[in-house]
Amino acid sequence: MSINMKRLRRGILPALVVLPLALHGGQNGGLDYEFTKDGESYSFRGRFWVKAELHCLMDVIYRFEHISRFASGAESVELVEEGEDWHVVAYTYRRLLILENQSTWRRALDREGQRVVFEMLTSENSMRIMPRVLSSRGYYQIHGDGKRYWLEYFQECHLEGGVLGGRYMERAKREGEKFLGEFRGYVESTCGEADP
Repeated sequence: MSINMKRLRRGILPALVVLPLALHGGQNGGLDYEFTKDGESYSFRGRFWVKAELHCLMDVIYRFEHISRFASGAESVELVEEGEDWHVVAYTYRRLLILENQSTWRRALDREGQRVVFEMLTSENSMRIMPRVLSSRGYYQIHGDGKRYWLEYFQECHLEGGVLGGRYMERAKREGEKFLGEFRGYVESTCGEADP
């Protein structure tokens, strides 16, 4: 390989890593998603079409009994507190028996806006080598015409660097893609069918 080609590879590969990873998003079986990384922060946005009734979609993105079903990677999901159009939910995730994360989230329903907004209240890791999540927020948004809906999920996360920061980002991307596929499957089986 020529010296110029080596220089080009050294220049392009780091540039591709620095650019938003949305370039590596795409469509997969009717799922449209993008993952963007910027320093110690990342965001994930995923969308898909579904034919369903609006009231069913609103129930799925808000009601606790549905949340506990489609949070498939969680060791436990608990309803901590609830009000008329909001609730607080606690999640526990475990990996490899020694890595554990416990987080608490406030979720608020905006029926008129066809949206559920969520924000992390607390997050604790069992080991200091894991990056600490400083803040995270996002939403589920429904757009549609009465029969066919575009269901969008968005989450952004800001981290305090840790030994496993890079690996955490890669895992977050994979988990986002996996979640979106499982979420779509749950929505389709509960409310309707996919709409390519």
